Amino acid sequence: MKVIFRADDLGYSEGINCGIYKAITDGVITSVGLMPNMEAAIHGYTMVKDLDICLGQHTNLCVGKPVSDPKCIPSLVNKETGMFCSSKEIKQRTKDTIVIEEAEIEIEAQLERFKEITGKNPDYFEGHAIFSTNFFIALKNIAKKHNLFYCGCMDASWCKEVGITCSKFFIPDNNGLYNPLEYLKNDDAKIKGTDCAVLIFHPGYLDQYILENSSFTLIRPMEVAFLCSEELQEWMKENNVTSVDFVNYKD
Repeated sequence: MKVIFRADDLGYSEGINCGIYKAITDGVITSVGLMPNMEAAIHGYTMVKDLDICLGQHTNLCVGKPVSDPKCIPSLVNKETGMFCSSKEIKQRTKDTIVIEEAEIEIEAQLERFKEITGKNPDYFEGHAIFSTNFFIALKNIAKKHNLFYCGCMDASWCKEVGITCSKFFIPDNNGLYNPLEYLKNDDAKIKGTDCAVLIFHPGYLDQYILENSSFTLIRPMEVAFLCSEELQEWMKENNVTSVDFVNYKD
């Protein structure tokens, strides 16, 4: 079985960057998503740029400051602060109020920022935290416009077309945590018997910015430790897991 070990949120904060670096160098992470609009994006890229990873764009429309002019994307921002509306706020809406054309403006601006930081196109192209049909449409449109590898892991038709199975999301306990080893051993991820699957993690170390701006806190350092653990290595051996990345699945 082939597995893509993906880490999201590079650039979210310096603490997250350090945890992702650890999960690559001492762990199994092969694919990493960079959030181009975040202040720690350059710091994160500098840490991983010489490592053997597949680097994607983890497009972010719900944390921090947009790259484009807030006046051009009113459906995405707080009109008083010019900052993105939070994912919590977006999830509470009764209908999808994200305007596709506005999302495309910001997504494309983040793509340009990604290229400014890295000097290249992203190896894959996907989105952060928002389960919005309009957001996904905008992502696909920009990916097609720039001939990028769109990664739609939550879309069954995409998974079938590309040949990658997306793992099922874990069920968190009352503290927002889970047991990642049992998640794999019990196949709560629903990936056994597949040709290739993607396992998505959010490794990182905590700093004040994350404590104030993310619903994922204690889970992040826990996942760093697991991704670097002997237990994970043993599970991979027992299940004949070969580590691959999204580049292997580009046309």
